[in-house]
Amino acid sequence: MAEALPIGTLEATLEPPKRKVPNNVLGKDDFMSLMLTQIRHQDPLEPKDNTESIAQLAQFSSLEQMQNVATGITEVLGAINAGNKAAALSMIGKYAEGFEMIEDDTGSAKQEFVLGQVKGVDFTTAEPTIVLQVGDRTLRLPQNQVTGVADSLPKDVEPGSTVVSE
Repeated sequence: MAEALPIGTLEATLEPPKRKVPNNVLGKDDFMSLMLTQIRHQDPLEPKDNTESIAQLAQFSSLEQMQNVATGITEVLGAINAGNKAAALSMIGKYAEGFEMIEDDTGSAKQEFVLGQVKGVDFTTAEPTIVLQVGDRTLRLPQNQVTGVADSLPKDVEPGSTVVSE
């Protein structure tokens, strides 16, 4: 013989389990639960206007799509950063041309183009920093200041040569 369930037991088993919300942040499951609770407990003689429910669902859908876009952008940025790190590591042992910003005697900023051998890469900053041996100097250039990389130097170019541009 089947066991009789107390009234309300079946309804309680259909509801998703309650979860704690960290930092007072509500998610999409919380929104749906709240909306279903509002519908379930509305006055049957004066039901809620459907227009308001449709507007809430549209806002919820827009929010969910924005969250999906944000997640996609985060994944793309992660892939770009991984590519930048791989490109930086591939420079080690090669010759790189780049520029550093210097201040002249008048206080104006100028670009000093440098050429040297890549001795290492530093990942302690947001963007990889290329460690470049230029003559007897060791320079640390952000990866975006490296303008070219070659396996070897042309015969007419000295390592550590610099050119100041106007």
